[in-house]
Amino acid sequence: MVTDTGEVNRNPIGDGVTIGKIFRKKGSNPKSPSGMRQNARSSEELISNFWGSYVHVADGPTGVVILRDPSGGLPCYQVAGTGFAAFASDAPLLVSAGLLRPSVDLEVVGQTLYFSQLPRVETAIAGIKQLLPGHMLTWDGQREEISQHWNPWSHVETDFSKSTAERSDRLGQILRDTHATWAACYPHSLVGLSGGLDSSIVAVCLAEASQRLECLTAVTSDPVGDERLYARLVCEQIGAQLFECEYVSDAIDLDRSVAEAVPIPNGKSHERAYNRAVRDAAHRLNVDAFFVGAGGDNVFYLTHSARPIVDRYRTEGLSKGLIDTISDICTITGASIWRVLREAIRVGSRGSRGATGWHADVDYLDPDFLADKAARPVEHPWLNAPAEAPLGKVGHISMILRAMNHIEHRDKELAVPMISPLLSQPVIEACLGIPSWEACEGGVDRSAARRAFSGALPPRVVGRHGKGSPDGFVGDFIHRHRAGIADRLLNGQLAANRLIDRKALEAALRDGAPLQRNDCARIMELVDTEAWIAHWSSPSLLPA
Repeated sequence: MVTDTGEVNRNPIGDGVTIGKIFRKKGSNPKSPSGMRQNARSSEELISNFWGSYVHVADGPTGVVILRDPSGGLPCYQVAGTGFAAFASDAPLLVSAGLLRPSVDLEVVGQTLYFSQLPRVETAIAGIKQLLPGHMLTWDGQREEISQHWNPWSHVETDFSKSTAERSDRLGQILRDTHATWAACYPHSLVGLSGGLDSSIVAVCLAEASQRLECLTAVTSDPVGDERLYARLVCEQIGAQLFECEYVSDAIDLDRSVAEAVPIPNGKSHERAYNRAVRDAAHRLNVDAFFVGAGGDNVFYLTHSARPIVDRYRTEGLSKGLIDTISDICTITGASIWRVLREAIRVGSRGSRGATGWHADVDYLDPDFLADKAARPVEHPWLNAPAEAPLGKVGHISMILRAMNHIEHRDKELAVPMISPLLSQPVIEACLGIPSWEACEGGVDRSAARRAFSGALPPRVVGRHGKGSPDGFVGDFIHRHRAGIADRLLNGQLAANRLIDRKALEAALRDGAPLQRNDCARIMELVDTEAWIAHWSSPSLLPA
């Protein structure tokens, strides 16, 4: 979420230091530092009363403690050996320090492609692990102990006495307060503005708080990837200058991974085109930070699921509100009432436990590999739902996890911090407290966020339901580079280790073969993974 790791501050409530950005929650009342030396109490106090993008380090009674903030904004990678443990926010530092010889774990690479975007402790580099957000590690010099200190289920609301309007107003205020806090750190900001709801909310909030704000939108020659109309409307509304640039295919280097500085292959090769546009604009405008609306779909719970119907029925029983939610899901999905009800019954009959809402990404993976993975459940501490947990929140938390994993591979060549304010801890907690059916109220997605900013955004933006996509640009690139892409995938490490379905890819990349839905993103993900493996296997990475 942010890469500004230069700040080291004393722990605001006790011993130790925090690395990165840390802010006090509005209205919080932390206890005095006295009596806060116990690891667990101090960490819980820190998480309850502060937020930001930080890693906290302290010397506790049973060893050194390291706590990663719940938003996961600052990475925390670890290498351990006999009598030592080392931590860094950038994995290559651990290699250059001579603490390990990098070796690609192809089993984890396959798991990453199968459960795409699932954050995990193990990375795809043997010997490097990561501390998950909201977790604390205690190291006594020989052994480590991991404990969870932030749980999303603690913020899922069960008291619905407040009105929908009150919850939307509260969300709007928290979003404004959060952006104002970030804006105070970076007076001159650049916003990646597509004209969609999420990035537009970021732009509006920063415009209200920043000393100087400019916006950037990237367009493709394909009309689906040209959102300038909406971006211009937002900039006219907030009085900000909009810089428009085109995606350039020459920026894409199939031999280099966009995630090469991360020990997990989680990028797509075409993202280099957007990254170059951002770097050029940030340098030309001399900004302090680059803000994005990444994670908005996830945190605001953009759903086409029948889960909100189940949640409302379990909360209210047969009610007018339940009928309204059924109608809302019909409107959003375009499905008939009978199909929606059948789906709600099917989903509701499975119960909360095990219903993670996490779907495996099976496209172009080897059939034998898929058969081996099919029986393995998706695992993450946040997905351990309580009994009778709202099904909508099970899906909501899964979506938030996906967003957190995505921001991990930010462009390390960007000279300024990249910040995803919508994934800040106060925003996540506020959104978790909104009932799932209010996210689709009125038959529109992300309804609570739309209501909160209905008066601050142009009506055409607030009411916009679709969104642009660079798929046309990516599809054209794949067509023009089929031979090179096929050579890399059919003769690369993924194929050699039977992780991908060679026959299916050969057919998809044959001249004249039409690209199927999801092919653009998946093929570029596989190409980037191949480049990632080559990078981390390079002898040049070995320490001297």
